[in-house]
Amino acid sequence: MQLVIDIGNTLIKSYVFEKDNLLHSKVDSNQNWNTSLEQLLHSYSGIQKAIVSDVHKKYSEELDEFLKQIEVSYCSTALKLPFTTQYEPKIQLGSDRIALLASCCLFYPNKDVLVIDLGSCITYDWIDSEGVHQGGAISPGFGMRFKSMHDYSGRLPHLDFKKTDDPVGTSTESAINSGVYFGILNEIEGVIAWHENKIKNLTVILTGGDAERLPKPFKNSIFAHSNFLAKGLNFILALNTFS
Repeated sequence: MQLVIDIGNTLIKSYVFEKDNLLHSKVDSNQNWNTSLEQLLHSYSGIQKAIVSDVHKKYSEELDEFLKQIEVSYCSTALKLPFTTQYEPKIQLGSDRIALLASCCLFYPNKDVLVIDLGSCITYDWIDSEGVHQGGAISPGFGMRFKSMHDYSGRLPHLDFKKTDDPVGTSTESAINSGVYFGILNEIEGVIAWHENKIKNLTVILTGGDAERLPKPFKNSIFAHSNFLAKGLNFILALNTFS
């Protein structure tokens, strides 16, 4: 058995795999992850290897203590990967993006793929049919846009996402909602259109916790498989264990 840990900006997700089969998954806040992980390790005592994606780079010491009986790899470009990248310097390519690109290689080999991950940030990454990551983009996600308008203005309120069908707001609250929602929508449409003008037979994958906030027309694109990032991490672990 192998353990996969995905540490994001607000949540820590843990998965137990038996080769390619997912046996267990758990989502915790960044505040109580250690108790949950201790219980998981007790329940699955046969875990021998683990891979960790940590966008913060601040949990390594605690995790090493928890996982001291397990061989642990931290996802980075230092590992053997199923793709090459044009990113420079390579070390700055985030572990979450690495995992998503690996999952693209696993599920969509020999295809041009644009993977869009909607989380705290929105990331765009293009991997071509030769398995070369051509690069991508990073922009603020839903929560970050709401928070920044509040933090960097004198009077704008801090709002949570509320679905809107009208790009013309008739109050401060509805104007903020419209600005964030349609700003993201138009951004994504523009990025997809740019890639489709450049690439024939482009496969577009939408993943991340906020992907379901997008409207139905986007569902003509491919919404990613369940646990898409985790399966990418598990794939990387296998490449560095069995090859």
